[in-house]
Amino acid sequence: PEPSDTNSFDGGSKGTNRRRRQRQKKKQSYHVNSVGTVETTESEALKLLMKPPSSESLNVIDTSLSMASSKTPLMSGVERPILPQQPPQWDTATVESDDEDEFEPRDKKQDWLMRMNKRLQEIPIGELDPSTTPLSAIMNAWAKTKSSQGASMVEMWLNRAQQEYDAGNEKITPTTKMYTMAVDAWAKSGEGGAAATRAEAILQHMNSLHQKGHENLRPTTGIFNAVINAWARSREKIAPVRAEQILDWMHKLHKNGNLDIQPDKYTFNTVIHAWAKNGSKDSAGKAQQLLNTMHKMHQEGNALAKPDTITYNVVINAWAKSCGKGSAREAEKLLEKMHSLHNNGDPDIKPNVVTYGAVIDAHAKSGERGAAARADALLADMIQKHQADPVTNSDLGPNTYVFNTVINCWAKSKEQDAASKAEEMLVAMGRLHASGIPNLKPDAFTYTAVIDVSDCYSKSYYNKKMLSSIIIYLQAWAKSGYRGAATRADQLLDKMEAKYQAGDADLKPNTFTYNAVINALAKSGEPGAAARAERVLQNMVNRHRSGNDDVKPTTINFNTVLDAWAKSGGGRAAAERAEEILEWMDRLNKNGNHEVRPDTITFNAVLDAWARSGDRMASRRAEQILDHMDELYRAGNNGVKPDTYTYNTLINAWAKSGEKGAAGRAEHVLSVMEQRYRDGDNDFKPNTRTHTSVIDAWAKSGEQGAAKRAEQILKGMQNLYEKTRDPDVKPNVHTANAVCNACAFTKIDKDRADALAIAFRVFDWINTKEDMQADAYTYTILLSVCSNLIPRENRATRYAHARSFFESCRQSGYVNDYVLRKLRQTVTEEEYLTLIDYRTDVSSLPRSWTRNARNNNNSSSSRHNNRGGNRNRRRK
Repeated sequence: PEPSDTNSFDGGSKGTNRRRRQRQKKKQSYHVNSVGTVETTESEALKLLMKPPSSESLNVIDTSLSMASSKTPLMSGVERPILPQQPPQWDTATVESDDEDEFEPRDKKQDWLMRMNKRLQEIPIGELDPSTTPLSAIMNAWAKTKSSQGASMVEMWLNRAQQEYDAGNEKITPTTKMYTMAVDAWAKSGEGGAAATRAEAILQHMNSLHQKGHENLRPTTGIFNAVINAWARSREKIAPVRAEQILDWMHKLHKNGNLDIQPDKYTFNTVIHAWAKNGSKDSAGKAQQLLNTMHKMHQEGNALAKPDTITYNVVINAWAKSCGKGSAREAEKLLEKMHSLHNNGDPDIKPNVVTYGAVIDAHAKSGERGAAARADALLADMIQKHQADPVTNSDLGPNTYVFNTVINCWAKSKEQDAASKAEEMLVAMGRLHASGIPNLKPDAFTYTAVIDVSDCYSKSYYNKKMLSSIIIYLQAWAKSGYRGAATRADQLLDKMEAKYQAGDADLKPNTFTYNAVINALAKSGEPGAAARAERVLQNMVNRHRSGNDDVKPTTINFNTVLDAWAKSGGGRAAAERAEEILEWMDRLNKNGNHEVRPDTITFNAVLDAWARSGDRMASRRAEQILDHMDELYRAGNNGVKPDTYTYNTLINAWAKSGEKGAAGRAEHVLSVMEQRYRDGDNDFKPNTRTHTSVIDAWAKSGEQGAAKRAEQILKGMQNLYEKTRDPDVKPNVHTANAVCNACAFTKIDKDRADALAIAFRVFDWINTKEDMQADAYTYTILLSVCSNLIPRENRATRYAHARSFFESCRQSGYVNDYVLRKLRQTVTEEEYLTLIDYRTDVSSLPRSWTRNARNNNNSSSSRHNNRGGNRNRRRK
């Protein structure tokens, strides 16, 4: 399935996703640079490598950095990706923080690392003693965290080692092992192409130092392999090309006399793996060529390049993923060759269950006639070999995955006996499991697959006219708004598809049918709705690809699914999934489906997904995507021109980032919009939401003078509106609430008095406006102002202001649970009970107190920043 293959036999996808979720839970504190498009010379790049950029720097080592040995750009001839790479992350500053929430040591090792970092700052350069501060052990410990922060710390210590050496400290000498450790840390950090770029830059720098006479920094096969591994793990489109170019560089260095560098089995296997994961049309052929090269090199005397079982399995997997004509046959030929080599005495090459599974998967994906029967025969052959000699062939023991793949192959076939074959396999699984094979047990997927294949080929017991009404029911469920309606619509579509597959032409779903279900799922807010909407979309794409012109996916369908992912609450994983769908759209468009072309709404949805993700890097990634949109637009693609919604979403991402300097970045984005609007482009016109989001960024910043700056922006809006009477820039209650929020959470002691006065002024201003009224959130925030800014010992003043605000809230009918909760935190218990007339909760309050509070809660302030989804991209 597109855009990624979840049936990979290498297990990489699940492992990556698991590590990604683990990284989400870690609280990190570090600076980040953005991947720019400015060409950077090699010398400039090497200077940047040893001097991490400031938060203002946007230029880093470009991915077109030339090979140190050849000056030939590695990116030559490689098509530019639809999205820029994820930014590398590093910071030579300490990760120590006064805020305990910034970083909480999980164990003694983490605590030790933090103490070592602190010690490093305290020791002057040139005086570091490895006997008390063991660099290699510290670097190794940071590297084992397998995170971007860990990689940043490894590089920080490496840089310090170089500084000590340059300062004349004879106790410390940077070594190849240290550089390899840094490269490997980035390779395993999970930061994709950015990490690979960083790893390669470290290798470039090390090679440059060696060429200048640093004999202790001689590059080895190990560090080259680590860089190749970084690219293979990156999942970038250019990854296999990049990995193979580094392999060619190794060949050249070895031929020129550097015997410390020689491609080995691990080198080739990693490059082949990069091609296997790439999934392009020629990936399998490239992987096959590399396998042939390995055999040739081994025959010429390079024992290190001898292929093994892993090599063959990865090449077979590449053929399985290619889904091209004849790919299953090529995969099976490799299986036969493995048997032949092993039977002729090669102990390093022996087919195992992974091998058979990959070949069976190739047949399952081929769509060729007789594929299911051939997959069935391969499974039977594997089981027969295992049962004939369970000891020698212990690695041929069948598992659930292989059986499921064969059942899936039968499900995709058009054979008349497919249902009975699937049921036979289910029975066989149960018998084999009962006979003592623990890894072979039917699971939910097995039963679902059997039920599906059986349903597709069973006779219909229903009247056709009755079943035809499914279309009407589906439309009704999709639009009903009832809880679970989207799920029901999805189930009905499944029923239609099943009956149509069984031969009932009257129930053939069309574009309108799929649209209804996708929209229902996307708008439902149900758990897993985004993934299910994407599944329906995938079905549309597959049916259209198979020649069904009644089902034609469009950009609107994709944008609806993207919007569902953005609002799914799935965090970083949802944002990354949105990016993958964008890449998928781009592939379809480039392959000739011009009905599916990414547009401004598409990119806005991906931006929104990042803005809502809660990830620390969301703002940086959102800024990259916007820059890329602007670049594509300037290159002539008018369909992806950024607009006000785009910039508002970026500002919102900065506001939510919690990053130091985020408010300044948000205000910078506003200034860019203002300049482009002044230059005559109305699509960049800042509106009320724009200014309010910038105020919100200040409110969340905790910086000195935040409340004052928030009020200044509000006054600027007031003046602009009074001058132009433009309703698009008229401040509203949400704007006022954002300013009050900045006051309520003022952290600087000397700002408290001003913040208190500002909050009271803003409330007075709201009361002077006939077309504006304070809401429940306003009063909640104002009570927070009293609680946070008026000293508790000044009880009379706290009570007087709290009572005044609460009485105003009662009169306007906005009392709700949040208001009561904040009131209780602000005054004493006796004062609280007096103010609420000794009532127990909201339900017991007079109706006049709560009449307007039904739909009010304390999320209203944040909600306004994301109203009006991407479906209306020109809405300002």
